[in-house]
Amino acid sequence: MNAPYRIGSRDYLERAEARLRQSSLHALFYAAFELRCGIEARMEEYLEVWDHIAESKKRGWRIADLGKNIEREFRTGDSVVRWAVLDRTTRALIICLYHTPVTRELRKRGEKLGNYMHSMKQFHPVDDAWWNVFRQEIAATTSDLRSANVGTLLGPPLMKAGTKQVKMSVEIPPGLDHDALMKRLVGENVIVDVKYLPTLPKVLEPEASVWPYAS
Repeated sequence: MNAPYRIGSRDYLERAEARLRQSSLHALFYAAFELRCGIEARMEEYLEVWDHIAESKKRGWRIADLGKNIEREFRTGDSVVRWAVLDRTTRALIICLYHTPVTRELRKRGEKLGNYMHSMKQFHPVDDAWWNVFRQEIAATTSDLRSANVGTLLGPPLMKAGTKQVKMSVEIPPGLDHDALMKRLVGENVIVDVKYLPTLPKVLEPEASVWPYAS
């Protein structure tokens, strides 16, 4: 029996990586398709969970339009958001969450992949350097999409209008239940430290709650 064709961003990414590991040239085109869908899916996942965003802005296949909607709502650009919870007394790190954006560069890569969704206008022999360039583009896009899937914050935490309350949408990584996560996020003896980083740190903290697939 065939396995179900799952449509989360990480599902597309996993299939793209499997294709990239293959040596056949035709596998690169299938990888390009999976990556383009994975980029769209990640942006849709970021938009879908927020009630204040109009439904019309949460759908669509145009990467540029989805990107504009995200930038309009989140206003964080390409910054990685690090939400850290510290012990108020010792300042020890209890847990930290990351929002890893679909960057402008990744969106450009995704739009470029659309060029490979059409019939080829020119034949390229096996030893043509064109194939190496294509493979490098697929590998770079795969790496960038993997980075976009590291974080479990589905957008930056947003302040509720007229209040001091913050709304967050968080993915629960496999192996960690909701109650266990909440115990580490809230409490009377904790403080929050928020940073906006230019890139995701190469080495993440042991306390970081990230998707294990991406670690």
